[in-house]
This record gives sequence, structure tokens and C-alpha cells, in this order.
Amino acid sequence: MKKKSDGCDIGRGICRADLFPVRCNTALSLTRHALLLLLMSTFAPLLCPAQESNDFDKMVPWIMHTIDNSSLGSDGSKLADVDGDGKQDVVVGWEEGAVARLYFQPEDPGDPWPFVEVKAPDVEDAFAVDLDGDGFQDLITLSEGKYQRIQVHWSPKDSSLLYQSEAWESADIPATVGKTKWMFGRAMDVDGKNGVDLIAGSKDPNGTIGWLASPEDARDLSAWEYREISAAGWIMSIELVDMNHDGLTDMLITDRYGALRGLRWLENPGPEFAENQWQNHFIGLQHGEPMFMGIHGYHHEKPPSIVVPDLVNGWVHFTAEGGKWQEEQMAFPPGTGSRGKSAVVADIDQDGRLDLLASFEGALGKSGLIAVLDFKATTQRVLNISGPEGVKYDFLTLLDMDQDGDLDILTSEETAGDGSKRGLGVIWYENPLK
Repeated sequence: MKKKSDGCDIGRGICRADLFPVRCNTALSLTRHALLLLLMSTFAPLLCPAQESNDFDKMVPWIMHTIDNSSLGSDGSKLADVDGDGKQDVVVGWEEGAVARLYFQPEDPGDPWPFVEVKAPDVEDAFAVDLDGDGFQDLITLSEGKYQRIQVHWSPKDSSLLYQSEAWESADIPATVGKTKWMFGRAMDVDGKNGVDLIAGSKDPNGTIGWLASPEDARDLSAWEYREISAAGWIMSIELVDMNHDGLTDMLITDRYGALRGLRWLENPGPEFAENQWQNHFIGLQHGEPMFMGIHGYHHEKPPSIVVPDLVNGWVHFTAEGGKWQEEQMAFPPGTGSRGKSAVVADIDQDGRLDLLASFEGALGKSGLIAVLDFKATTQRVLNISGPEGVKYDFLTLLDMDQDGDLDILTSEETAGDGSKRGLGVIWYENPLK
């Protein structure tokens, strides 16, 4: 039988040992060489990309590292180097725990991560940005449920107090209180004055997407004003991209419900007109249920390509050709969760071809995190990254956590097998390539 170019003979289940070697825990007494021989003889056949769900279910998952699982309902994770040490820190909202936590990355990401905690009832999203320009990044939390507000958690101005939760000061942005269920945010200077503004999207009732204009004194939260640029049903994700290459940053969004649902982008009219409604451009999925998107292939000649999970219907890959958007439907592989949550495109195995990383909900007893290697090829080859652990995964972030030269996967998982919100928490999966 002819071997595949990735080193696997699917029919015989033979893999190159250097394609995806499993790394040992330091506690094991086996030498690295002895362990490698053991893996080659025992587990290597299970690491081949699967064509059938039976093979897929038997794959050895990637090693999972827990950053924190001590609260309830970990709901998304965003990156920022808050302490300025050159390593990415992680901001996570714990919805049922009613807190947001900022995790400081230690020298060894496998060690315990120290964190600070701020109160944030019903928090749905959290991220870090220097809102007042004092050189220290603050935390922003967006809350839905009954709390319905956006809060600023001001960083202490003394760096020695950065790691003390009580030194962080929390306050509401009054223009947002009780207005809607806030779901997802970004930071961006929209109007070219007074520093960075806040992008915010929500879900019904009163679903909206727009920006909070920073006043001259950013610390005067009563002076922040909300500018709606479009009505919305349920904003799932926001990417800041110059879609028409006019030098202005547009908003590419997935809107899950309502009359304006779909994958669409809102055209930035420029600083002078930014307070107006932005022109809406539909790309697709107007009759679907788009979740967290992944973009790739962006350059100066055309918009990025986009992969979007359509909740229960598979992924849709959008590419711009000749001024029009082309769609390619892709089914979810067997053995995965029932509801697609997020998609990220990258070369995870460093073979020069783009792979699709995806997370799922409804993954009780199934895989909630997979990779489709060389996802644009005719034959899909799937890796079972998480195994059956976890039920409801959130969006994925790729970065080299352990500095070994390959991309690892950071995510959060919020639901246990019994339906409670004591899930796996904030976790990262170690890429076994290196």
C-alpha cells in the first residue's frame, strides 16, 4: 500500500515515531530513549489520523495541563502580558463563580499560575487593556444575566501591588448598566481621540454592537458614551480586520440569532462618522447559527478566509474570489461533540499545510477538541486531542506555551459530566510534535 505523505499508512496503522511523539511526565523513571521505544511499539499506531470513528476513539489524547479548576463556569480566555515579563498572561471570566481572574504565567507553564481575582457577577467575557494610559493594563469584564453591565477593574499604579486582588479597584460604566446582556468585547481606538475605546456586543433583549467612546479623562466612567453601530441578536465573536483595504479597521462578526444573524462585517466609516451606523455587509450563514470564527490567509489584496462552525450543521469555509464569497461545507467528523463551538486555522504539525483546530459542546463521552490535518485536502485526517474528557469547550487560542517550538492549545471548559459548572476549568494541551 502506498504511504501517505505525512508518514502514516492508514490501512496498516503505521506511523513515523517523529510525527507526534508523546512526551513523558518528569515523574516517570523511564529514560527518554526507553520511553520512546515503548511508545513506538505500543501507542504509535493509535496516533495516526483516523478515517473511522473506532480508530479515532482509540487515539492517545494530548497531555492536558490545568491552570485552574477551582471556580465554576470558566467562560473563555484572552491573552495579554500584564506584568511585562515577556510571557502571555491569561484573563478568564468564571460565570457561575461570579469572578474574573488574571493568571500570571510562571517561568514553567506547568507550575501553578498565581492569579488576582475581581468580582464580576454573570461575567461572560473578560480581557486586559491599558484604558487610562498610565502604563498598567486594566481588566474589563462584560456581564449578561441579571447583572448586565461592563465594568472596569483598575490596576494598581504600584507594580509591587499588581499581584494583590484587594489593590484592584472595580467600577461600573454607567452607560452600560441594565442596558442589555453584554457578551463579547475588544479594545480599539475608533475615533482617533482620547486613547483607546471599547468595542462591545450583546444579545437580546436589546441586542446591539457598538463602541464606548473614551472621554478626555478615561477614569471618569460616567463620561463614557455608548455608540451603536448595528442592532444584533447574539454576538458570538468579533475580529478587527480591514476587510476592504481602505486603511480603516472594520468589525468582522458572527451574530447567532435574529433578523441580522449570520457572518457579516461592519464597514468603518472613518473617525469623523464613527458615531453613525456602520454599513452592514453579509457574507453568509443568514439562516444558520454561527459560532466562534477562525480567520486565515489575510493579505493586502483580498479579505481573509474564514471558517465558522454552524452549530449543528458542520463548518462553513468562506473564501473571497473575484469579489464574491465562495462557501464550502464541511461535516463534523464522527466521535466529536454534537455542537460546534469554535474554529482556528494554523499549521499545527509544521508540515507546511493548514490544519483546522476545533472545539465542541455536547461532548459528553466524546471528543470536545480535535484537529483536522490539512483540512483543505480531499481526504480528512483527524486527531483526537482531548479524548472524552470535557463536555462544553470554549474558543481556542494557539501559542507556544512551553517554548519548545510548536503551537500548544489554550482553552477553557465549563461543564462537568453531571451537568454542573465544575468543568475542567482553564487548561492547555501540550502539542507532542516537539
